[in-house]
Amino acid sequence: MNDNELLHGLKNHDESAIEQIMERYTPYVSTIIYNLSRGKLSTPDIEETVADVFFTIWKDPERIEEGCLKGFIAAVAKNKAKEKIRQVKPKHEIIDIEDVVMADEYTLTENIDNQILQNDIKQALDQFKEPDREIVIRYYYYYQTAPKIAELLDMKLEAVKSKIKRARTKLKSFLKERGY
Repeated sequence: MNDNELLHGLKNHDESAIEQIMERYTPYVSTIIYNLSRGKLSTPDIEETVADVFFTIWKDPERIEEGCLKGFIAAVAKNKAKEKIRQVKPKHEIIDIEDVVMADEYTLTENIDNQILQNDIKQALDQFKEPDREIVIRYYYYYQTAPKIAELLDMKLEAVKSKIKRARTKLKSFLKERGY
């Protein structure tokens, strides 16, 4: 069955459809979660998160558009991984931009584009002054919450939120200039 047929079965609550989706996409989902976690999640945490992804898809298939099953699964996997990472205490306290690696769930061809994007993002982050740079890295790469960042950097919560918002605007502008 192709993805659209599986999606149709899923929307009709056909258990064999979710079983086939799980069989086809479990390695994909596991890779996304593993890469995003960067060692912060144990194997049982990763397995639990994978199960959460498929449960979410089973529970609400109407949100998935035809032709978008794989992308939707990837988005749910990323969100579930971020939620799980936020639940566990981060192991890293010292952050170096050279150690920051974005999750790689793309095909080989897309991986090259992803590497170029990563380099462009690193270049943009290198232009940020401290503590803005560290705040962005903690928020977007280590998935720390704004209150946690404020606590760790001894800053006011509103200042951290404001810096995140301004940084997002700067990054968006920087990436638009480069054709993203």
